[in-house]
Amino acid sequence: MTMLTIDAWVDVQCPWCYIGYGRLERAIEESGHAARIRLEPRTFELDPMADPSVEPALARMTGRYGLPLEQARANESELAAVATADGLAYSSDRQMSSSRDPLRLVHLAKEHCVGWRFARAVQREIFSGNAEAFGHETLTRLGVDLGIPAAAISGTLAGDGYADQLKVDREEARRLGARGVPFTVFGDQVVVQGGSTVPDYIAAIERSSHAARPAVVDGIQCAVRSGTGSEA
Repeated sequence: MTMLTIDAWVDVQCPWCYIGYGRLERAIEESGHAARIRLEPRTFELDPMADPSVEPALARMTGRYGLPLEQARANESELAAVATADGLAYSSDRQMSSSRDPLRLVHLAKEHCVGWRFARAVQREIFSGNAEAFGHETLTRLGVDLGIPAAAISGTLAGDGYADQLKVDREEARRLGARGVPFTVFGDQVVVQGGSTVPDYIAAIERSSHAARPAVVDGIQCAVRSGTGSEA
């Protein structure tokens, strides 16, 4: 059986990663190819200079990122409606922080073959509104529940393990043309930029499965943060 690798770049705080990759999971299940698909999480830290303190999402959007309050509220209301329609919990009262620790742990989780499951578990904690989603106790609990040794998690969090891998993944995505996430590459054949629909993801799987001509599908994405030395 020929395996199809889907490389999916993610920042755990990106709403469209949370929504879009839920649709990707559904597409894989409905495609008829699930048994031959390997979903590979890749990390893309949207704001490498993010303050590691924890604060309400609306406060960070308006304070650090300069979004007008009413616009931030409207955006969150729209996202919440989309997530709810997809059967996902979504709290506009969630907390935001630096994504660095969760994303470093995604790479540790990959070594234990649970990288994708860990990334999705962290997203659920964040977007369901768990105020302790970024806390080391929560991250450790999620990892241990998936079979990652607690000592490996605490050792990673105590140092800077996998920080270099964050740079490698981000630079690879930018080399391929990504300006944000979600950013998904299907078997080196089809690129989906942004969160897309279940049918579009199924079509991408079909195109890449049949080695069709390379194609690009544009969706909605979370852009790279301005003021980080990267394009907005």
